[in-house]
Amino acid sequence: MSDKEQREQDTAEHDEQGKNPVKEMFILAALYLPLGFFLWFFMASGLMFPASRLVEWLLTGFWPDIFEKVVQLGFRFEVQTSVILPQQVDGRTAALNLDINPMIYAWGLALLFGLAMATPTRGMRRVVQLLIGFAVVTLVTTWGVFWEVWRDMAFLMGPQAAAAVQSTSLSATTIALGYQLGYLMFPGVIPIAAWILMNRPFIEQLVESRRG
Repeated sequence: MSDKEQREQDTAEHDEQGKNPVKEMFILAALYLPLGFFLWFFMASGLMFPASRLVEWLLTGFWPDIFEKVVQLGFRFEVQTSVILPQQVDGRTAALNLDINPMIYAWGLALLFGLAMATPTRGMRRVVQLLIGFAVVTLVTTWGVFWEVWRDMAFLMGPQAAAAVQSTSLSATTIALGYQLGYLMFPGVIPIAAWILMNRPFIEQLVESRRG
């Protein structure tokens, strides 16, 4: 049986029983959320690894004079820079390192897990959707970490870090906008939009059934 036929059959069964398939699906998604967050946190180190490599490639590839490497410590990132701090550490000159928590940008993965598990579809298609969702959330996480690094450098880490930012073509407005989008909007909106795009025929079928 094709996915379309299965969706139509599921919708018809719900209609016959007088139930609201949309409400039931979102209730089921909410029930899957705790499991999604458990897996998200339990597997955090591995899930954050692709984002750490992408962030390092962007920072050290385009600004090698400022950034040296990104070290992953558990699920956290340590961004090592060549910006020399004015104060000495243990009597030696030290460079600025930034501690970043990428998980604050990746919680949409648990949300996608709940939605994917609640969507009536074949097992292999569900796996494919989860993999696509992971790739999407990885990009969202990379965006968030990337602009948080620049936010910290430009506004929080002192005049030496701010001077390094000023040597680039990035303006304070661009950094602030990129950070706000990555922190406030993208983590929640983009995963849901990805799920809608991946399940558009199913959602349209639900809408049509409710109208009928």
